[in-house]
Amino acid sequence: MQKLKFLDNPDLHFILFGGKGGSGKTTSAAATALHLSKNKPEKKILIISIDPAHSLGDSFDLIIANKTTHIAGNIWGLELDANELLEKYKAEYGAIIKKIAERGTYFDREDIENFFVMSLPGLDEVMAIIKIANILNSKEYDIIILDTAPTGHTTVFLSLPEKMEKWVEVADMMMEKHRYMARRFVGKYVKDECDEFLESQKNDVSKVKKLLTDSKTTEFVPVTIPEPMSIYEVERLVQLLENDRIPVNSVIANRIIMQDNKCNFCLARKKEQEK
Repeated sequence: MQKLKFLDNPDLHFILFGGKGGSGKTTSAAATALHLSKNKPEKKILIISIDPAHSLGDSFDLIIANKTTHIAGNIWGLELDANELLEKYKAEYGAIIKKIAERGTYFDREDIENFFVMSLPGLDEVMAIIKIANILNSKEYDIIILDTAPTGHTTVFLSLPEKMEKWVEVADMMMEKHRYMARRFVGKYVKDECDEFLESQKNDVSKVKKLLTDSKTTEFVPVTIPEPMSIYEVERLVQLLENDRIPVNSVIANRIIMQDNKCNFCLARKKEQEK
């Protein structure tokens, strides 16, 4: 078994594990956290699960849930709950978002309210991006390990920073009507909470986008098992990551049967794996 080179990277800050469901992403992420904890005791490590079917707590035999939980030594864990995060986000920014919409659309308040409370596609991933941005802003952790959802969710997650940037651009265009009217009738426009919100969202998304493509500090580790579907899926994932300029230098293959195994069933399985 070869050692993963990125583990010795002194600038390592963000590690993501992705692949087909059941390939061992969570186990690999947890093992990496333990290894780094032992070899970098001075580093504060946070391991986050964005998979709706959380199993991070099971890996450490702890209840973690949607609250930063001390696991052991210099490791903390967090299992994101998208719905709970959305409620907090709405409580903090809902009024501002509605105000932006009212300033730039012809919808009435009821229409805007109905749109805002809808279940949005990619909600888990949107909330994950926002939460990760908040964690980055806090600068509380030296190393962040992300246990992603199965590949389909991961591809959505990776595409979101660019889409969220466009959302902010559209919202900013909606605000431009209000700014124009203020300048025309008042003589000048003074930035308010809506402008500050859009600027903060733009900066936060930009930080996540920059981090994902930073080959010096970031490593995406695809995880697979020696089965055709899993290998095919991880090949597609690697191609996607390369297209998005996200660093990939290592792949983890779990459940490989070793050569010295004497079990007849295991030997038969090994022949299948070697195909």
